[in-house]
Amino acid sequence: MKRLALIIPRYGRDITGGAERLARGFAEEAVSRGWPVEVWTTCASGHFDWANTLSPGPDTLNGIPLIRFPISAYDAQRRAALEARLASQGTLPRAEQYAWLEGGPHSEALYAHVRRHAVEFEAIIALPYANPLVHYAAWVAPEKVLLWPCLHNEPYAYMETVRLLLESVWAVAFNSPEEGQIVSKRLQLQLVRQAVLGAGVSLPAVKKTPASGFTSGGGRRPYLLYVGRLEAGKNLSQLYEYVRRYNLPGSQVDLLVVGQGPLSPPRHPSFDYRGYVADSEMAALMTGALALCQPSLNESFSLTMMESWLAGRPALVSGASAVTRGHVTRSKGGLWFENYDDFAAAVSWLLVNDEGANRMGRNGRHYVQANYTWPAVVDHFARVFPLWQGEHGPVQSQRSGSRR
Repeated sequence: MKRLALIIPRYGRDITGGAERLARGFAEEAVSRGWPVEVWTTCASGHFDWANTLSPGPDTLNGIPLIRFPISAYDAQRRAALEARLASQGTLPRAEQYAWLEGGPHSEALYAHVRRHAVEFEAIIALPYANPLVHYAAWVAPEKVLLWPCLHNEPYAYMETVRLLLESVWAVAFNSPEEGQIVSKRLQLQLVRQAVLGAGVSLPAVKKTPASGFTSGGGRRPYLLYVGRLEAGKNLSQLYEYVRRYNLPGSQVDLLVVGQGPLSPPRHPSFDYRGYVADSEMAALMTGALALCQPSLNESFSLTMMESWLAGRPALVSGASAVTRGHVTRSKGGLWFENYDDFAAAVSWLLVNDEGANRMGRNGRHYVQANYTWPAVVDHFARVFPLWQGEHGPVQSQRSGSRR
């Protein structure tokens, strides 16, 4: 394998978004195989203000060489207004789509670096698609770019700017079959090269792991667990509402919330807000949960759901999310809900069916181990990449998502 570069707007040990973890996991697995890989990123650590909080220049993280470039432009006010209009209307006029792109975070130094050095690399992996910096960087050398979009069925996906990017880059990698179907069926795009690679997942060891997972006779009240960004886009308001309604007759199940963001849980006895926790503590919380709850409607993969399965716990997901519902269906690793009655019935079933819930957790663990470890994902990349290099027409490589 010749040299690979990864472009990711934010990269660091404490930067825990899904795309950032995906980039870090791929890079570390690739370097462990002796592949020459480097990361091109920015000096920003936060995705709200895009302030240059990290030092520019070369650095190394977990054996991965990286270069940080300063953010040179970000029109926060313009961007916020367009984001609000996009969220409320579901679309933007063509001119405002390009204004959305121009108003995002940008790094002229990073773009110049891509322009100078792209020719030295076999491929440049860029992610995620919903960040304007990724668009600008990809357009510098589209013939080299493997776009890993982490695409959701959301308003961004339908913008002209995104369609042009997907059709113009050298290749596209998806995290799930359902993500690829959004592009082929909803957007009706025919990509030149595409593959479903998935994402790798691991979980730190837990010192005292119950052999069979959660049991209703445990020490504390049973709890559902949410892990992720605390933002409206994650459908958290619905989850908070459902948990409060479920507990109106008396506190039966808690919701333990791990993550950071503006949408913290309400002050109520049924909510336990932990904020940021270390990986080992999160693994312990997953192991002890009744189930991991993933209410998001727009996911391209859901790393936290996979981690919960590695911990042996079932998932409870929104039936409106094709991606998470697809994973649950293929793995037989959980339940989904369409409305409050479904949610309440699922939680009540989990509370009184220890063995059934534990069986779902074991099914999920087998599913992840067979398909979504970093060695499995990078093995698949190593098989697909030479095929892409040796062909001249459209090439698709699909993983079923289950090789159990």
